[in-house]
Amino acid sequence: MLLRGMVTMSFDPGSVGDVLYLSLTAGRCEAAVPSGNEDIVRVVGYCLNASNGQIWFNPDNTFVEITA
Repeated sequence: MLLRGMVTMSFDPGSVGDVLYLSLTAGRCEAAVPSGNEDIVRVVGYCLNASNGQIWFNPDNTFVEITA
């Protein structure tokens, strides 16, 4: 289990420097902020290298629930 550190994902999470959010798809993170009603927004890390899927994984302890 990784609590914080560098990890290589099996997919391209975004561009270098992008803030990565927990995705609505299980097991994924992405640069797009979830925006649907009752979606949870949580920062999980930052993209380090887009071509090989390397990210800095450091989940924030806070989250926001979207209400529309």
